[in-house]
Amino acid sequence: MSRPNKPAPVTSHPDWCAPDRCGYLVPPVMTHMARRHRGPMQRVGESRAGGLVVTYLISSEALGGPMVGIHVTCRAGNAWAELSVPQAAQLVEHLRGSLAQATGQQGDGDE
Repeated sequence: MSRPNKPAPVTSHPDWCAPDRCGYLVPPVMTHMARRHRGPMQRVGESRAGGLVVTYLISSEALGGPMVGIHVTCRAGNAWAELSVPQAAQLVEHLRGSLAQATGQQGDGDE
């Protein structure tokens, strides 16, 4: 006796979702990750140089809001993080501060 095949459930994708990268259509990036919507990838750096940073927006309905996925590769190894929107905003502010410090654009009152 064989079981009848159930039709696949229809998934509606958010406007920001990239169906060619969506976790509902392809296996998750890492085995421990759940199937979630994924936005288009944004790359920083050259993949053959010292490293590469990749970011993309992912949904996290169960966790209470969207997350920003960050994957980093370099000669020393690989790392990844899933940041909430406030955490991603905090990272952006830290990076802005580092850039300002590196280019000598810090204000007089900044340390």
